[in-house]
Amino acid sequence: MLSQSAINKLKSIVGEKNVVTDKIGMFAYSYDGTMLEGSHVGIVFPESTQDVVEIVNFCREQGIALVPRGAGTNVSGGTLPSEGSLVINFSRMNKVLEIDMENYVAIVEPGVVNWDIQEILGKYGYYYPPDPASWKASTIGGNLGESSGGPKCFKYGVTRDFIYGLEVVLPTGKVIWVGGRDFSSEPMYDLTRMFVGSEGTLGFITKAAIRIQPVTPAKRTMLGIFDTPEDCSQAVADIVAAGIIPTTLEMMDNLIINTTEDYANAGNPRDAGALIIIEVDGYPGDLDEQVETIREVCKGANAKEFRVAKSAAEVDQIWLARRVAFGSVARVKPNYGINDITVPRSEFPKAIAGIEKVKREMGAIIGIVAHAGDGNLHPLILYDQRNKEEVDLLHEAEMELCNMAIDLGGTISGEHGIGILKKSLLLKEFGPQTMEVFKKVKRAFDPQNQFNPGKLIELD
Repeated sequence: MLSQSAINKLKSIVGEKNVVTDKIGMFAYSYDGTMLEGSHVGIVFPESTQDVVEIVNFCREQGIALVPRGAGTNVSGGTLPSEGSLVINFSRMNKVLEIDMENYVAIVEPGVVNWDIQEILGKYGYYYPPDPASWKASTIGGNLGESSGGPKCFKYGVTRDFIYGLEVVLPTGKVIWVGGRDFSSEPMYDLTRMFVGSEGTLGFITKAAIRIQPVTPAKRTMLGIFDTPEDCSQAVADIVAAGIIPTTLEMMDNLIINTTEDYANAGNPRDAGALIIIEVDGYPGDLDEQVETIREVCKGANAKEFRVAKSAAEVDQIWLARRVAFGSVARVKPNYGINDITVPRSEFPKAIAGIEKVKREMGAIIGIVAHAGDGNLHPLILYDQRNKEEVDLLHEAEMELCNMAIDLGGTISGEHGIGILKKSLLLKEFGPQTMEVFKKVKRAFDPQNQFNPGKLIELD
């Protein structure tokens, strides 16, 4: 519990309206997308870099840990408050400070919502490619913390690939700028990429120079429907093998097809084993040949149906099921655990088969959504939080899927981060020597373990 003097000090830094310590007010910041809960002593909302510096300095002197938070959409426990910590919420640092179209850069604060920057850039004919499914709520700061991806990640990459530079407040209270402002070159250690994906354990990002680009002149949207997930996953592998790099290559299995039909009547056949949404972009003259190649590849993988959208309305109809996929599963179970295992693209069919095996052998209810071109799978394990047996099965199935990904040469997290849920698997993926290096990095930046303690790395 914060002393009254500590509360008064925080209010003197950020103002009375930016400090929350009452029980009801704190509850909303005690959990995230994992359905787990943490315990904290309050929430503070900085509105400037200087606010962050003063909060960090005061909390260091008082021995109070700080847990960074944006919109709270995290699904690995990275924003769960640790016992006795103060949540530092960046949602009110939400200014777009500059848009420089000549140099393809925008300077933004961490509380800017991904959707909002897309809307602003769209007015100028530009966009920011990383677009996680939570983009209407998730903030740029949260995306940076997890190095989030999204449907366009296959062709364009994830968050770390679109960051020129960062302003960061260190645990010492010092402010540094890493990387470039409007170029990617960094002549020293690549600290920019070290901070991106570090889940706020090394420093707090207070500004980001994000790389923007012009909207492509044309795109074509296609839908392939298959009798089995195995045929669908083979089509994914074959499209990539054909030398085509679609903007998006999204897969959904039969369970998700049916829940989305129940919810939104998206127009997909309920008996389909799986479908893929394929989108290519570029100059108009380049796209027809790609569409025909993709059509032939899908046909060769036993596609039962192949559609090419002929209007904006048809594009929206194709994407409808994917947009409502996660929410639609509530019609089966009230809760879901969303995984983000990633495997080499060549192993994608084996990963799909592995998920089917877990479903059969463990009796888990699992729907599959995937950024298929990037090998990034989102198995949705459906359960009822009120049923202990189902909760236990959820965690057992999650571990089984993560171990499968490692065995296939993949990773336990493609874009959702480690947080607290997957820490136990890091040793298997990286080995003891690499884990010790990670710990040394954490100690070098944060020797007092003040920034987001207990996440990613457990210090001895």
